[in-house]
This record gives sequence, C-alpha cells and structure tokens, in this order.
Amino acid sequence: MNAYAKPLPKIDALNAPYWEGARLGELRVQRCLDCGTLSFPPSRHCAHCLGERKDWVATSGRGTVQTFGVFHRLYFPAFEAELPYAVVLVKLDEGPRLYSNLVGVTNDAIRIGMRVRARFEPVTDAVTLVKFEPDEGAAS
Repeated sequence: MNAYAKPLPKIDALNAPYWEGARLGELRVQRCLDCGTLSFPPSRHCAHCLGERKDWVATSGRGTVQTFGVFHRLYFPAFEAELPYAVVLVKLDEGPRLYSNLVGVTNDAIRIGMRVRARFEPVTDAVTLVKFEPDEGAAS
C-alpha cells in the first residue's frame, strides 16, 4: 500500500480486537460478560455494572445517524482534498454509538435518522478504517 498521510489510530491491547475485526470486515464492540451490555469505545470497566470481564462480538454494521457535523475548516493538510467532509454519530442497531465518516452521499443529503451500514477501507497493512455509507435497502 502507499504511504497513508492522515492520522492513524494507536492500536493497543484494549482496542486491538476492534482493529482486527475491521481488517476482517467486521464491526466489533465489547460485551460485558457479567451483564451482557454492549459498549463502544472499549474500556476496562463496564459502564453499566462496572464488571471487568469483557469479550468482543461482531455487530450487523448497520445503524442510524443520530447527529452529524460538516467540517469546512482544514485541521490536517491530508484532509484538504475532502473538504467539506461529514462526521456522523451512528447508533448501531445493537445499541452502541460511534463517530465516523459518512461516504457515498453528498453532505446536503445527510439526515438525522438516515439508515447507514459499515464500509471497511484498508489504509495500511495494519489499519482498516470503519466508515459508513447509506444503507439503500433499509427503511428510514
């Protein structure tokens, strides 16, 4: 792969299963083994019961846009060609929420409540980014 100029995530012991899943085309979240709560981003303790026993499960990768913002200002030179670009907060069908980019749709077509699905974009040998695109087959 070519050199990737944008900022890359720091992969560590806590989040490695998420990034491994992304490389395999799975959107994974943590599951508390004490109470069953699904959560993201990864944490050492369950926000619901404070349990420390966790595993990782694959989600459907589908969800709904809860809110979004469109960035017009350049913060990193490597993003210049994409300005303006959207950042969305997606609530997965399974419950957890995560921030990502929305691709495959013009910024003026983005709507709160829009159905989306995960799209996996390999950017380095170690990192595949999870972005979202409109889920054309889903009801809004």
